[in-house]
Amino acid sequence: MTSAERDPVRRAGRWVSVRLQHRDVRIQGDTGEEAVSYAGIVITSFENGAEVCERWIPLGVDPSEADDEQLIQQLRDALVWQARRPPKS
Repeated sequence: MTSAERDPVRRAGRWVSVRLQHRDVRIQGDTGEEAVSYAGIVITSFENGAEVCERWIPLGVDPSEADDEQLIQQLRDALVWQARRPPKS
């Protein structure tokens, strides 16, 4: 992956990027070091082209209702931040 593919387009104002990403974690165990890969959703918030926040929410093979609710809340919070105002009741 090139730098241009990794780096988001620099835009003015507030905006949110949502993408799927795999993260590799190395775990030291009794039998040596082991690498494990986890899939997750990355929510990155930008303001005037600068990254201000990044959240990574793991995606399990068999997500629970609580996992789904956490993802929905994180997406909602990011979009409310992008809009700069709370939703109308």
